[in-house]
Amino acid sequence: MSNIYTEEITRKNFINFVWPSIVMMLVIAVRYNIDSILVANMLGEVPLAAVGIAYPVQGMMWGVSVMLASGSSALVAIRMGEGDMDGANRGFSLVCVLSVIIGFIFLFVTLIFMDPIIGFLGAEGELAFHVEEFLRIFAWAFPAAFLGLIFEYYIRVDGKPGFTLVLYLSGAVAHIIVAVVLMGKYDMGIAGDAWGNTIDLYVMVIVGALYFIFAKTKLKLCRFKIEWKFIGHSFFNGSSELVSESAAGICTFCFNFLMLRMVGASGVAAVNIILNLHYFVISIFIGYIMGIAPLISYFYGAKEYKKIDKIIGYSKKFIVVSSIVSAVVFLLFAGLIVQIYESPGSELYDMSVAGVRWMAPALLLGGINVFASGFFTAYGNGVISAVISASRALIMVIIGMFLLSWIFGLSGIWMTLTFAELMTLGLTFGMFGKYKSKYNYNFGIGRL
Repeated sequence: MSNIYTEEITRKNFINFVWPSIVMMLVIAVRYNIDSILVANMLGEVPLAAVGIAYPVQGMMWGVSVMLASGSSALVAIRMGEGDMDGANRGFSLVCVLSVIIGFIFLFVTLIFMDPIIGFLGAEGELAFHVEEFLRIFAWAFPAAFLGLIFEYYIRVDGKPGFTLVLYLSGAVAHIIVAVVLMGKYDMGIAGDAWGNTIDLYVMVIVGALYFIFAKTKLKLCRFKIEWKFIGHSFFNGSSELVSESAAGICTFCFNFLMLRMVGASGVAAVNIILNLHYFVISIFIGYIMGIAPLISYFYGAKEYKKIDKIIGYSKKFIVVSSIVSAVVFLLFAGLIVQIYESPGSELYDMSVAGVRWMAPALLLGGINVFASGFFTAYGNGVISAVISASRALIMVIIGMFLLSWIFGLSGIWMTLTFAELMTLGLTFGMFGKYKSKYNYNFGIGRL
């Protein structure tokens, strides 16, 4: 494996190992934001709202795929740390096949139940037309989404996190080119955006497959037997990621529900902008924990606890600095940021600026909560990871949006993310303290 697994951890080799995962997640976030920017500027407010209305379907799909990828990859990394490469290869091969099967199940369920799904999402009239047009195309990307995510996680476990950047950049470039050409030159509307998203994911699968076929890898595809215990543990261990990703879909649905009744389509479009910007910042922390998770799993399996403590020391500094910088930038430059999507003077612009400013305090608190969830997943403790994720990304968000909107109206909607992160913070530090003896780490909060 790479030197960081076998040699002393230094600032240089740690940064070299982690930064590709952060950049990769930023590429994903930029891709999502560019997608919304293109739709907003080329198609308008209603198609942008349609993309937001359709997101809960994607959120459920991404939730299951991330659950399988993150949960199984942590277990495979532990097997590698224990020296069981045959077991690691069998687990990897099994998950690749399983992911494609689940992807096709999601595809057919979406197509068969399209009308009830659109009705449940609350879309009517022109909005419903755009939602259906988008989903009937993008649903065909579900199998590729599952397998592509497996490749991404396992390339990182294989010790080549830098290649995940190639994976996502290739997909993002294809996405942008296809979407711009189809929406612009061929005037295909939201169907052009859907095809851009779909081609993006299939390009990622092709690039990932080429890596495992032709590169010199530690992990190899091989014959395997169905290991029901491994499959069950993979889903269980990755349950926090299911909660996090699916929660995004559920919460988006609830935000859309309230906004359609309080403001209309422009409110849904504003939520789309705010949640995309929030995801852009949170993706920094997601990428960071994704980058270090294989190290934690490996060193825990190898019983090298001092290396984990060193990783924790670097992590605290990264989280504090990144959180403060991001919060200050979004608070001071909210107007300029929103202008990327919408020109000043519109109702959509005014709502979005207010939402960005209310979101800034959430960025101060979100990093440590995201880190905690991924941290416990790396140890194979899916229960605690899921509890933290469920709190910050689902339970407290839903409680906050209905309670605060009832008290403060539209401003209460924008306060929701900060409320959820604040309510989760005590749980996060409580779990760090409770499990430090079991996992032999030192997460002292008084020392950076």
